[in-house]
Formats: sequence, structure tokens, C-alpha cells
Amino acid sequence: MRTHQPATPERGVHLASTEPANPTDGLVCTGVTPRRTEWLPELLSELRPRTEETIQNYSHIDAWRTSTALCSQLHPEWNSLEDAWTDDVAEAVAYTHAITTLATTYDTPEELSRYHQHRHADLVDTVESIGTGRGPVNAGVGALAKGPVALHRELDSDPRVITLLLDGAEWTSLEDRRTGVRALATIAVLAHGFCVQVGVSPALQRHLTKRYPQWTEAHLDLTASRDRSPTTGHQQSRGVDDAWAAINDLDTEPTKRHLLGCLTDEYARSYADLTNEPTLEIAEGTISRYVLDLEARDLVTVDRRGQQNTVRLTDLGTTAVTACLDDTQRIIHPDQCQLDGRLTGTPQRFTSTVSPRRPGARTIEEWITATGKTGDGGEYVQWLTDPKANSPTNRHQRFATVAADDSITLVDDPLDAFEDGRVAYLSHADTETLVVLQWGGPLATLGRLASALLSEKALAEILTPTRLGNKFENITDSAKDTPRIIQRGHQVGWFSDDEATYHAWRDRISTVRDQLLARLAELTDSDDTAARSDLFADLHGLIASVTQLYQAAGLDLTTTLRVPDTAALARNHKTRADFCAFLAKTVPKQSVYGIHSGYRLLFEDRPAKLRRRLPYDIDPTDRLDLTMSWVIAGPTITELHEEITTTLQAELTTVREAIAEGTEDAPPLSIPVRDATTYPAIRRVLDDVAMTHDVQWTPRERQRLVRLCLRSFGPADTHRACPYDVVESLLRALNESHHPTPADVERAAATLPPERFRLDLAPTATKLYATLLHADKPLGRSELLKRADISASSYDRRLRDVRALDRVCAVQVDGHRRWTIQATRARQSAGTLETHQQPTTPHQVVTSHATGQMSTHSVCAESKPVTTTHSMIRNSTHHGRRRHPLGDYLDGPPIDQPQPTTMRSDHPTVQASLPLHSNQRGDTQ
Repeated sequence: MRTHQPATPERGVHLASTEPANPTDGLVCTGVTPRRTEWLPELLSELRPRTEETIQNYSHIDAWRTSTALCSQLHPEWNSLEDAWTDDVAEAVAYTHAITTLATTYDTPEELSRYHQHRHADLVDTVESIGTGRGPVNAGVGALAKGPVALHRELDSDPRVITLLLDGAEWTSLEDRRTGVRALATIAVLAHGFCVQVGVSPALQRHLTKRYPQWTEAHLDLTASRDRSPTTGHQQSRGVDDAWAAINDLDTEPTKRHLLGCLTDEYARSYADLTNEPTLEIAEGTISRYVLDLEARDLVTVDRRGQQNTVRLTDLGTTAVTACLDDTQRIIHPDQCQLDGRLTGTPQRFTSTVSPRRPGARTIEEWITATGKTGDGGEYVQWLTDPKANSPTNRHQRFATVAADDSITLVDDPLDAFEDGRVAYLSHADTETLVVLQWGGPLATLGRLASALLSEKALAEILTPTRLGNKFENITDSAKDTPRIIQRGHQVGWFSDDEATYHAWRDRISTVRDQLLARLAELTDSDDTAARSDLFADLHGLIASVTQLYQAAGLDLTTTLRVPDTAALARNHKTRADFCAFLAKTVPKQSVYGIHSGYRLLFEDRPAKLRRRLPYDIDPTDRLDLTMSWVIAGPTITELHEEITTTLQAELTTVREAIAEGTEDAPPLSIPVRDATTYPAIRRVLDDVAMTHDVQWTPRERQRLVRLCLRSFGPADTHRACPYDVVESLLRALNESHHPTPADVERAAATLPPERFRLDLAPTATKLYATLLHADKPLGRSELLKRADISASSYDRRLRDVRALDRVCAVQVDGHRRWTIQATRARQSAGTLETHQQPTTPHQVVTSHATGQMSTHSVCAESKPVTTTHSMIRNSTHHGRRRHPLGDYLDGPPIDQPQPTTMRSDHPTVQASLPLHSNQRGDTQ
């Protein structure tokens, strides 16, 4: 650190002056990264002697009297017996006592005894760790506000200067925007007590303006000049546009929206008050984190001067709540606030007519979330593609293409919650069956899955007597003992000799289904652990049984589990652990080896169950298959990849004792956990669509298409993409041309909502770019305003972002400047020239027991077909089309393509393949 003296210091955040530094006053912290724990302790260390000096000038009495006087001055109710301390207040009080003791007791250079050396070190640690999350009670930035910031604000007549020189490389390469938000919130908190000067390069200044527009406009005023508008109408429009920009990406965070809806600009509410708000199910510690994010967006303002923080809406927050949220706190565009749901907005300020919304304009995502309410006559299981109607097949293809056989596939998707979370969707085409449902907790989710797989729709259209056989002869060798194979091979439950005919089995299984769902309704909110454990076991058994029948009938079965609020799930340890345990206990139960239940083969240890098995022979090269593949989708679900993998490994590495000791042979079970947002995953999706629709793209075209998708459908600078948007765009392009070019695909992608296309741009900029992509001629300002349906101020503010895009260029038409899209990219930035290559080191398979093979296996190895030599076994396991062979393009772009010399990947492939075993029977799940 070095010192710096700004001119006329004022509390707040300011751009650092370019005047020469004065080495006699102020603090300068260099290399400030987005991770506040890397620089805040150093800043507090350098601030400590100055704080001690301030306290020495304030009081000359003993430490305890000085600290209690300061606490009473800064936190008037700190010694109240009625109000409990928050973590912020507790850590701030500890800080005040510690810094006062250092200033008044340890202010001499005398040699200290061993006791006082230890005490001095503890006091210093308390002072220099406040607000970092590593202090006495692990409090956050609120403790910083109530500790050193409040102290200096109260005691310094002239604010001290702190200059923070931001590390441009660290900020521009940051992946998780939330980390930057927390650092900027810390800077804003420091500004309440100090004159904080922020040093940024021009490039970093542009980056901050683009990625954190609300913070930079509120604190650095970097966008003020280009946001000014001379007319009142445009000023009002700008306010609404700014509110929309601040709130529109909260579409996947309903709790934050409900928190905004509980606030006003007139009355401040304390965190404790909000904790007791009946419409909010949120802990006080979580509220403080949410408020920090909302404060960084300039939607709320926080008063940290009292014992308890209070929060109220800012003017921008009031505009956001009134113009961008409906009565249920769902996000709606301001232009649609006063319009009937059937109509769209118009670009004119005054208009006499509006155009009705085009029929069928909803995206698949919008269609699937509109489940309707089951209480209003809606069905709990609905068709995604109705086999009896002319339903669009692209809905089925959207979900089926992303899935990979015998895997858990993770998809980052900015999805919305279902109107009714109890609804599940069912789809069937050829040999593929899909279930799409929403996470509702372990027990409820199992019930929804069982309800869909054995619904009347499934029994009438999929598991039919034609497919299974009147005596199930179509799924076994009719010359063999069919009931015995189903009972003791596939281990199908609730199947006795009395249920050996299709209609008898259907009556029995429907009754069992209804009974279990009735128990589920009774136990959903029950504390009866034993009853819930029994229901878990029964539902697991029912699902394992029916998936064996799907697999034996030759059907590729995939369940897509949607998790709308992955951020909330990841923050809460219990819900996160329940979710990972659900997968660990459920997925392996859907496993098979020929005609044999894989779970019963490997994990069962009950003697009675073990005696009810068919004999089998093991090929040492064989592995088990899954009867059902899984896709887990949510806004940030890939962040749970490591914990899901770890939980699978921890839960399922113990097999039956005889197998572990080597006295009994059994094939291993391998469950890859795949990240579907990476370069190789997107390439597989592209190849699958090309194969299905017989599109002969060249290797060069495929490479360009993958890069286009990574640029168009993922967060900025992540080199990732949502595969659902990739599929939807490719299918839309194929509707227009049998051989769509990358330009055709980008034009089709531009028909997606702004929140799904070009996420690196603001929504207004995305609208402008999409309008240019669909234009058949160069467009000027007025025509762009009309077609894009945006305000003039939004156009002026976002045009610079759009014209910086590679394909956008200006042309002269009759002496006027117009904007158009070039057929090929005019230039390529360094980032787009680099190959989005994943690491080429093969991932290893952790093997739980010796099988005569190597103990580790590359995940790149393609799954081998199941074989068995048991005399009763015929080749009755029908294998459908393998969606994605795991060996294809797993480690990066195809080697037959020309590769640039510069290669980098900030996002390695997050995929692991684990042969997982367990002797757990799901007593709790």
C-alpha cells in the first residue's frame, strides 16, 4: 500500500484523481480483485493505526469506558435486554472493544508479556477480520458498516481518503457476477464513512458500466452523460428503462422479487421485521445477502447506523415495483403493464390502434410453464406432445436431444416455475418416452414421477397390451416362464401369478399407485419419520419396477427434473443435501443387467430378497445400464456438479459384502454426471440434430455453429450455452431451410425472448440486434425504434453496444447513416478466435470393487452392450437409438478441424463418470 491525497475529500465513491500522489495521508490499496477477502483484511490492517489515532484524539479515559461510550453512541440499544444482537451488531461491538483496547492499552512500545502478546494478537485479528466473513461470528459486510465505517463517520470531521486501484484482468475475467456484486457492495459500504476513490482503466470502466450498470451509475456516474435526455417524456421513459434493466434478470429469483414487494419508499423496515413477514419464507441472514444484491442494483437503500439495519426502496426501486412487477411480484415488461394479455405494446407514444399478439407466439418454455391450476380442472399429468393430436414435435425434440443415455445431465437453463408445481408432463415418440416435472422436495418429487410413469395416459398410450403383450410375452421369450422372469429377473413388484395378464396387472398397479399417492397427500407435511420412510421405500420400489418394464419394452426413458430456484437450493445446506441425496438414492435403483435388476444384483443384502433371484453369469467386460436417464435443469444447476458427484460417490461406493470381498462377481454400475453447457456437449447436440434431420454441415460449418451457440446462448465470457436454446434455434432454422447456414441459425435464434438470446447484452440492445438480423434492408434510427419497440433514450444508450458487435456495420443510404448486418463477420475479437476447447485429460471412473479389470476407466469409453449367458435369457432388452455416445467429442473440438494456435478454456468440462454402488435401500428417501 502507498498513500494518496485527493482534492476536497467527500464521503462517497469517486473516480480516482490523476493528480500526483501525496505520500503523507490517505490509503491506497492496489490490485483490488472482485474477491473482497483478498484485499479487505489488508485494507483494515493499514487502517488500524489511523483508527487508533482517531480514538486517542477522541478520549483519554480507560479502554472500557471509551468503548462503552462509543458503543452507546454508535449503537444506542446495544446494551438493551429486550433486543437480541444480530451477528452484525455482535461483531461490530467486538470490534469497538478491540480497537479501543489497542488504542488505549497497547499504545506504548513496551515489551509485552506472553499473555499480553497473545491478547494483542487476538485483538488485532478481531479488528482486521471484521466484515470479511471470517471474524468472531462470521458476519458480513453489515458488520463492516456498523464497525469501522460507523466509527470513522462519527469521529472524523473530514473523511479519510481510501483509494482502491482495481485489478482489470481479475475483474474482466470474473465468471460469477455475484462475487463482483459483493465486492462493489463492500466499496459502497466503505463510502458511508470514507472518501473512497476507485481507480479503473478505460477498458475496465467500460466493463463495469456494462456488467454492473446500476452500481456504476449510482456511484461513479459513468453513464450520466449519455443517459441525459432533454425532454420530460424521455426522462420518464429512461427511468422505466433503468428500472427494467435493474430488475429483469430477477426472473429466476422470486424471493428477491417478493422482498421488493414488501418494501416502500416511505417507511423503512428492519431485517427482523422482514423475517417475520408472513409472505416471506426467508431467514434473517439470507435477507442481508438479498438486500446487498438489491442495494448494488440501486433498488433499495440501507440505513446501517442503528442497532438493526433498515431498508427501504429507492426511487428506482419504486419505479421497478410499480412498473415491472404485477400484483403477484412476477416480472412483466413495463410496456405490457396496462395492456390486455392478448395485445402487445406499440412504439408510438400516442396511438389509436394496437395489433393483436400473433397466435402461437409463445416459446416452448412459456408454453410449458403455463400448466394451469389443477384445482380449476387441470390435470396433474399432461401431454407435452399429445399422440392423439397434431402437437408440435419440436417440444419433444427440445427435451429429448439434450439427454444422454445412462447419465445424469446438468443443464444451466434460465427457466421459470410452473404455474402449478404439482403438474408433470409426459411425451412419447417412437421409442423415446419423456417425463418433465418440477422439483418439490424428495418425497413429493418421487410421487410426481410415479404418478406420471403410471398415469392413465401412460397406460393407455405407452405401456399398452400391444407393446407389452397380453401375457407380457412381447418383453420376454414366450417359450420361457414369463412371470418368473418378470418377478425374479426384472424384480417387478406387485406382480404375482394373479397379475400375469396385462389387464389384471393394470388394475393392480393402478390401485397401488392411487394408494401411494393418497399416502403422499397425508404425509407431505407430516413429521412421522417412520411413515415417511416407508413411503419412500414403496415409491422407490414402484418407480424401479415400472422403469424395468419401460426398458424391457425397448423404450428410452428420460426424466427432466426442473429446479427453478437453484440459487436458493444451493444456499440452504439442508435443501441442497436433500436434493443431492435424492439423486444418490434414486438414480442407481433404476439399473439393469440384461433381464436382471441391477440394484438387486449389487446392493441388496436381505437374505429373503437374495433368494428370489435368477442365476446369472458375468462377463468381466460388462457394466450395468440405467433404465432411466436423468436431466437436471435450473438457472445455475452446474454449480452443484461437484456436490452431486461427491454425494453419489459417498453414498454408493459400498456394495454387498460378498461382492466387496470378491467371493461373488457382479458388474459395476457407471453413472456419468455430465455438464451439457460446454463446447463438446453443444457439439453433440448439433450432431444429433444434423443426424435426425439429415443435414450435411461441413466440419467448418459445425465449428462455426458451435461457436455461434456459445456466443448467443450463455452468460457473457463463460464459453457455455443453454442446449435447449440451441435445439430450439436449430429447429426453427430447419423450418426455413433444409441446410441452414450459421447466419440462418442466428436469425432464428433472434426470435427467442431477449433474456435467452445474447445474454451479454442488455435486453434493449438484444432487441436492436434481433431487429437488424431480421431486417431485409439497412435501417435508420426511426425505423429501428419502431420495429424494435423501444424508446429513443434506450436506443441512444444501447446503440454503442450493438454497433460494437462483429456483424453490425454502418452504411450510407441517400446521405443518411443506416445500420445493417453483414453476411459474414467483419472482424473477430481475441476471445472469439480462441477455441472453446475443454481439457483433454480423460476423466477417470472410480471403481468400488474389483472386477478383474483395471480399477479406473476412462469416461470416454463407450458403453458396451449388455450380454449374459444364462440359459433363460434371450436378447429381450431392446436398445433404442443411443442419443450421445460418450466418446464423441468429449475432450474438445474434432481433431479433423483446423485449430488456431491460441487455445484457452476458462471453463473445463465438468463431467465425471462414477461406477457407483450402494447397499442403502432408501430408508429415508
